[in-house]
Amino acid sequence: MIFFNIMKIDEIGSFLAQRRKSLKVCQRDLAALSGVSEHALVNLERGIGNPTLKLVNAVADALGLELNLSVKDQEAT
Repeated sequence: MIFFNIMKIDEIGSFLAQRRKSLKVCQRDLAALSGVSEHALVNLERGIGNPTLKLVNAVADALGLELNLSVKDQEAT
C-alpha cells in the first residue's frame, strides 16, 4: 500500500497527473473513464479552481486510488 500525504490542491493534481501518466492514459480517456469533463480534469491536474470532493474521488477511483482522511500528527505541526 502506498501512502502519499498531501494537503494542497496543486499537490493532489500533480499526484493524479503522475499516476495517469504512469498508467499511460491520456486526459481525454481518463475524463471519460471517471465521468468528468476534460476541462475539469485539466484544471484539477494543474491545481486550478476549487474541485469538489466528488470530482477528485471520481478521478482517483478511475486511477485505482482511494481517498483517505486521517488526524494530523499535532506534534509535527
